[in-house]
Amino acid sequence: MPDDASTRPNGAPPAAELIPLPLRVDHPVGTVTPFALIWDQVRRNGGARMWIIVGLALIGALIDTMQPYILGALVNALNAVSQLVMNGDAAAATSSAAREAFPWFAALCAVWVVGPVLARIHTLAAMTKMLAFRTHIQDELFAYMHGHSPGFFLDNMSGALSSKVRNAAGAATAVTDYIFSTLPRLTVLFVVSAILVAQQAPQFLLLFGAFAAVFTLVAGVMAQGCRKYAKANSVASTAYTGRFVDSLNNWDLVRSFARQTLEQLTLEPLARQEYDTGVQLRLVLFRMRIALHAVGVAFLIVVVWWAFHETVAGRISVGTFTMLMSLSLLISAHVNTLGDNLLQFFEHLGVLTDSLETVTRPHEIVDPPDAVPLKVGGGGIEVRDLTFGYSDGTPVFSGLNLTIAPGEKVGLVGSSGAGKSTLLRLLRRQFRLQDGAIFVDGQDITKVTWDSLHEHFAEVAQSPSVFHRSVRDNIIYGRPAATEAEMIAAAKLAHCHEFIAARKGGYDAIVGEKGMKLSGGERQRVAIARAFIKNAPILILDEATSSLDSEAEHLIQDGLLKLMKGRTVIAVAHRLSTIMHLDRIIVLEQGRIVEEGAHAALLALGGTYARLWNRQAGGFI
Repeated sequence: MPDDASTRPNGAPPAAELIPLPLRVDHPVGTVTPFALIWDQVRRNGGARMWIIVGLALIGALIDTMQPYILGALVNALNAVSQLVMNGDAAAATSSAAREAFPWFAALCAVWVVGPVLARIHTLAAMTKMLAFRTHIQDELFAYMHGHSPGFFLDNMSGALSSKVRNAAGAATAVTDYIFSTLPRLTVLFVVSAILVAQQAPQFLLLFGAFAAVFTLVAGVMAQGCRKYAKANSVASTAYTGRFVDSLNNWDLVRSFARQTLEQLTLEPLARQEYDTGVQLRLVLFRMRIALHAVGVAFLIVVVWWAFHETVAGRISVGTFTMLMSLSLLISAHVNTLGDNLLQFFEHLGVLTDSLETVTRPHEIVDPPDAVPLKVGGGGIEVRDLTFGYSDGTPVFSGLNLTIAPGEKVGLVGSSGAGKSTLLRLLRRQFRLQDGAIFVDGQDITKVTWDSLHEHFAEVAQSPSVFHRSVRDNIIYGRPAATEAEMIAAAKLAHCHEFIAARKGGYDAIVGEKGMKLSGGERQRVAIARAFIKNAPILILDEATSSLDSEAEHLIQDGLLKLMKGRTVIAVAHRLSTIMHLDRIIVLEQGRIVEEGAHAALLALGGTYARLWNRQAGGFI
């Protein structure tokens, strides 16, 4: 079977590469915490480069922290040279300068050159690695999210979910960079500073330790409030984004009702909530920054004042004074920078926490550990003592029993709310069974893998979903490895080849958001072609011809009859003419089977089905 760019979706890999991503974020007990996610990424995708990045951060911080020590040593050496010059011993001064002062000056120059170079290398390495982390996290969260049940997507706006995945990936990389770049630098700064102070001026060690303790305490206490407000701001931002995208996705509805002003008014309170929580977050972070700055300035003043008196008293040298003042300035500058870093850190941490709580919540329907792939021969279906109701308490089925023989064509009829669509969803395990069981060819569907179950079903829904992609992509989505000839054959069976070929771009024409560039009937026929090409043994038709005019329906019926051959078919229809030729028709009312049989037999019975048939006008109920 040929495999070239013309037989694959735009940009898609060859069929052999179309393998599911590992759902490495699958935590069945609870949602993933930010730090658990980050550690999992570092463990699996960090590699040697991650530790090289940490090493570069440590070396760079060490070089920066040693600069005050080198500067102090240089000042001491120059002070000694100055004394020799004042004593009139020029030769000794020259010799001392070359022997004592110049090496420290050379070391200082080396620090000025090597430090920035290492910093640039570290920035480049960290930037590329964080981009890779972002891609990994985004891909895995995307894959995990698709494992949720339909109820999850019904409860969450698609725009909000996409925002959460994107925001979580970006926030996770920012937090990771802080942990593996900023924290190592701060650790080296404090540790090396403590060592230098202990060697050169041990009387100052207690002061440095006290500063570190106060700084950690203030930052830790205030950080808790930052995290709370950051999460609240993320929730508000997601709500605004979700409603914003929902409005844009329904632009035609907004315009047709002239409700632009209403949409603005609807968004206004959400925008206000986002603004208010953002202000609260920044006020808390501003107070944190002021507090940390005050601690840093107080530390700087006390150290310099004490060092000045110690130098005047002759207990420390001018070089040691220079070192202490330079270290204090360095630490104070890092404290000020840390205020900005903490603002971003806790803002990203709040965003990440909020996103993970939604996206990585436990999957509602999961495969059991011993699940096996479904193997379908004839495609027989048995529903045994099925009981099901919705989470709001609305009952649907109570002890339903139904058997569909392999290859049998069955129609489902009933008023809205009778349970037809719910039964179709339960057959594909899109809702958790509450009691009873469903078997496909004798295999309990709760004991087979979810993907294999869906691989054996093809569906044409009442409102077919299409991607904002080419016609080709939408048709061969049913089987990405399909050839060009197979795709065209499926399109012809669905009677959509003619209108596709007549369009500019043909099969490569983009159908638009939700297929808006196609008519309702054209979208329906594309969806039918997609079902043709999937070639699954069990076919579900949920109002498959509801969007077609009478002429198109006649053409489609011929294709559907060919598709039905050798397959088990379950067809839901309000237009009874579309199912009158099926083997059996089942009438559902309030979750119960009230009648079943062939079309003629049900008409002769004169019951519910006959009443529905007689009400039809133009083939509709």
